[in-house]
Amino acid sequence: MEIQEGYKPQEIITKENLPSILNNIATEREKKGTSEILIPHIHRVREQAEKLGDVSSVVQLYQEEFLSAHHMIMEEKSRKLRANPLRAAKGMLIMKSTSKSMEKYLEKDDKDLNPTIKARIFRFLGRYSDMKGQYAKSEDYYRKGLSHFDSLTTPEERFNRLEFLGFLSYSLVKQGKEEGIDLTKQTLKDFDESNEGNWLKEKDYYTWAVWKSGIEIRTAEHILKTKKTEHVDMANNFLNNAESTLKMPDGNTEVFRLRLDELNSAKGQLQQKGSSTV
Repeated sequence: MEIQEGYKPQEIITKENLPSILNNIATEREKKGTSEILIPHIHRVREQAEKLGDVSSVVQLYQEEFLSAHHMIMEEKSRKLRANPLRAAKGMLIMKSTSKSMEKYLEKDDKDLNPTIKARIFRFLGRYSDMKGQYAKSEDYYRKGLSHFDSLTTPEERFNRLEFLGFLSYSLVKQGKEEGIDLTKQTLKDFDESNEGNWLKEKDYYTWAVWKSGIEIRTAEHILKTKKTEHVDMANNFLNNAESTLKMPDGNTEVFRLRLDELNSAKGQLQQKGSSTV
């Protein structure tokens, strides 16, 4: 993997060039198969950010490492019988380590930490709890993070609430709470109709599409893993909507490769579910 216009080991990081390096890392981690090369790169950048005393960037880099590790798990899940369980296990260990590191920053209540970055820590603590099947715990984390974004007013400040609502609805669904599906439907509607949803779709279609399709795919997978056949049509609709969403305005779909692999896996479950009910 080539790190584009980013930090090289011999390069000195400054507060001026750190934002562009963070943006580059965020771009690279969305590419399939880049995690093992990107994570050491993140470590080097984080060491320099720590020396600069830039705690917000340090936390962002922990978040990027978490996402890269999560992609390792996603990639192995999509490989099914060819999956490498050791790689997936390594991803879980990295997620555990980065979660603990981020939690320390919450405990410090560091006044220098950007409020939005601080609130987003709850997104990662919640996702790690989801991975461990601790859905009541993840629900609590998501509600804490959501409270910050719900208190804001402008779309460019509030758009993160869409991701939190999606994860919250998932934790409710996994707990068997009736309001889970209702919140899922309302959140998907918010992606299409709310001020923050329209703002995000216009400013960053990629993020809008990844977040929205993720809700649909996760919920569909849960439905298909249950024995309730009455919700199969809902799962099918979710997957069809996700497929139509995962296309950039210029027609490019390959940028969504990680999410498309998830979608294909869910479609396979749907086919199995359909054949088992015939």
